[in-house]
Amino acid sequence: MRFYESSSRVRNLFIICLFELALLLYCGLNLSISYYEARLFFQSNEIIGYLVRASCAIFGQNDLALRLPMIILHASSVVLLYKLSKFYLKFEPDRIICTLLFMLLPGTLASALVLNNAGLCIFLTLAILYAFHAGYNRIFYVLFFASFFIDGDFLILYLAFFIYGLYRKNAFLSWVGALFFLASLYVFGFDTRGRPSGHFVDTFGVFAAVFSPFVFIFFVYTLYRIWIKEKKDLLWFVCICSFCFCMVVSVRQKLELEEFLPFCIIATPLMVRVFFNSYRVRLPQFRRIYRLITALILVFLGLNWLFLIFNQIAYKFIDEPNNHFVYKFDVARDLANRLKEMGLDQIYTEDSKLTLRLKFYNINVSNSSDTILLNSRDYKFADVKIKIFDKTIAAFDIRERDAVGK
Repeated sequence: MRFYESSSRVRNLFIICLFELALLLYCGLNLSISYYEARLFFQSNEIIGYLVRASCAIFGQNDLALRLPMIILHASSVVLLYKLSKFYLKFEPDRIICTLLFMLLPGTLASALVLNNAGLCIFLTLAILYAFHAGYNRIFYVLFFASFFIDGDFLILYLAFFIYGLYRKNAFLSWVGALFFLASLYVFGFDTRGRPSGHFVDTFGVFAAVFSPFVFIFFVYTLYRIWIKEKKDLLWFVCICSFCFCMVVSVRQKLELEEFLPFCIIATPLMVRVFFNSYRVRLPQFRRIYRLITALILVFLGLNWLFLIFNQIAYKFIDEPNNHFVYKFDVARDLANRLKEMGLDQIYTEDSKLTLRLKFYNINVSNSSDTILLNSRDYKFADVKIKIFDKTIAAFDIRERDAVGK
């Protein structure tokens, strides 16, 4: 019986991951490199920069190879979250729903495709928490120590371990958390410069976008309910420290929220546990509203997830293409392909951001080039038109340097 249950769990998780992986690969193929990602690829000494450069060295310098490390980190995070959820959720269906909810969150999808430290933070945090709960002490301390050398993003994680150690009266864990927290502050620091300005509402809005509004409301309710009524686990300390730190500090200054959000979106086991605790204490006739709310939230998240994956269709309904939320990830690859079709592998443009993006696609932008690339003001008569679903989203003119001089 145990073998059958284990096989069923692996099969369910495999099917979910395989479906999501296929759509992520499709989305990765349709996203050009952004300026921030180009800087990370060519100029960054961060771990993510090394990972994507290694991927492109192995699989070729293309969009899929660029995003493959993030997709692999995400798939690994899904498996880790599923395994971690067994320490918080008793029943198999709850774990499947927990994993599905994690996968459908907009912030999780962004971390799976956009090059930044969020995906790595989620993966390493889940690995640390799982090793801690599973009793793999050596692995736990190795990962905990390794996190310090990745970036200063794990400051909140160290603070959470410090407070959790105090709560559980574990002096050794408290000292470890405190020492790493202070060391992270000393080495990486925390920027408090600038004029104090309130960004509380903006921070609240970003959290709502990352979770989706309904899930964010329940996330806040979950943190509050566990605070006043339920057992406080390590995962709760990680999430509450990150959320409260953001809310408090945002009253004074604007934060780089990608450094804190990864520690909040892993709260799905807590949310699912609180929800089903409330659901199962009620008589069957009073559970209908809970089932309806669950279905509506999952359907909404699923539709939102599909919209993000197939986002390019939104261009058909937007008057100004550059208002599209993924516009900064489009144009560059298609423009590079068009220039290559025209036999142009060297060109000049004053747009420094576009220069770095074109470099990824092996278009050399040189000041000595006689061919100049200009943004076109007239889409109808432009030399190069970038179209998505038959709608022109960008246009460029190609001129000879002498002609421009005249």
